Amino acid sequence: MRNYIGISIMTVVVITVLSNIGIRYYFIDYIQKQYAKSDKEIISYVNNSIETDGLLDQRELSYLRQQARFKNVEVLLRDTDQEIIFNSSMGMGMNSGKGHHMARNIYRDDYTYATQSIFYEDEVIGYLEIGHSKSVIDSKADNDFIYAINVLYAVSFMIAVIVAVILSILFSKRLTRPIIAIKNSTHHIAKGHYDNVKHVHTDTLEVHALATSIQELARQLNEQEQLRKRLSNDISHELRSPIAVLRSQIEAIMDGVLEPTHERLSKLHDEILRMTKLINDLNELVVVESENLPLHMERVHIKDILNPVLDNFVPLMDSKQITLHRDLDSPLTIMGDKDRLKQIFTNLLTNAYKYTNEGGQVWVQLCQENDKAMIRFKDSGIGIKEEELPYVFQRFYRSDDSRSRKTGGAGIGLSIVKELVKVHEGMITVDSQLKKGSVFTIQFPLIK
Repeated sequence: MRNYIGISIMTVVVITVLSNIGIRYYFIDYIQKQYAKSDKEIISYVNNSIETDGLLDQRELSYLRQQARFKNVEVLLRDTDQEIIFNSSMGMGMNSGKGHHMARNIYRDDYTYATQSIFYEDEVIGYLEIGHSKSVIDSKADNDFIYAINVLYAVSFMIAVIVAVILSILFSKRLTRPIIAIKNSTHHIAKGHYDNVKHVHTDTLEVHALATSIQELARQLNEQEQLRKRLSNDISHELRSPIAVLRSQIEAIMDGVLEPTHERLSKLHDEILRMTKLINDLNELVVVESENLPLHMERVHIKDILNPVLDNFVPLMDSKQITLHRDLDSPLTIMGDKDRLKQIFTNLLTNAYKYTNEGGQVWVQLCQENDKAMIRFKDSGIGIKEEELPYVFQRFYRSDDSRSRKTGGAGIGLSIVKELVKVHEGMITVDSQLKKGSVFTIQFPLIK
């Protein structure tokens, strides 16, 4: 704040000094122009008077003396021998062209003189000299004016400094208050207290943008923290449940309480498979989220990959009496990894199968929109709540825990799909209505 006040004061000082210099310069220029105008009037008067008879009478000299005093100048008339025959300051004059001669050199040291020849019938009959004070600002009125200007600037300077200091203090408080609030917010974020980050009110656009970014960061970190906790709980639950079942069953068999029947061993095998799938899904998610995901990118026709995947799902759909519709446009070419694309389509069709009731319908559409290949997976399933749509691609997110466990899902499949779509420079969106179904739309950039 001190630096800001110092800069404000220096700015006021510079403006004040420059303004004072500017006014003084233009005032002096104005006076010099007035001098030139005054000299021109005196020269014109003398020339007009001489033209009549070549002489200046006493009345004309008296008028010339009055004009010299009024204009604050000194007027000298010399004859051709350079003898002074009239001096407005000394009150001497000439009568009928013949006056008293004075000393040749009576110039005042504090005056500057300009000489003008006087002609009569094309002959030089004398010289007119007009003297001005070397100090342009010479009269009392001129000095009073400059003094008044300086006083006005001094007062204005003091007022401006006071106003600058007051405004600096007010502005600095207005600026630093939200910055301090933002600093406190960052401290809360560093400590993990995301709920303590409050909205900061400010009219400064840059500070407002920063505050909004900090608040959004806190919101996202809070979501990630909640997701991390949920992830830990889900992983522990998903692993604990099959392990607990396996342990209890095996201990019972070892104690002779249960017989190792085929049915019982089959259930234990199912739990092992479930746990293995979860671990494999976790490993797959880590792989696709890493920057070192191995991809074999080549020109592929989406239809050539999608059709076989759909064919594989026909028996599965028939087992639940689900009608599978396909509307595949002419071959659309993209750059992609065949295996990863097949994985994307398989995951989405698996979701559609799991969450569509018996007798339902699933639609798969492939078409071109502008320079994009659009693939839509639509089902008549149970749908997703509107408030849960932004989270469906997050790891381990399940809109209905009981439903997910019933279908064997751990909330990882869609996260994998999103990452795989991203590495293909594509985008995936979801639109859903509860109890009416969902639509997952993928768009990939086409190549020619």
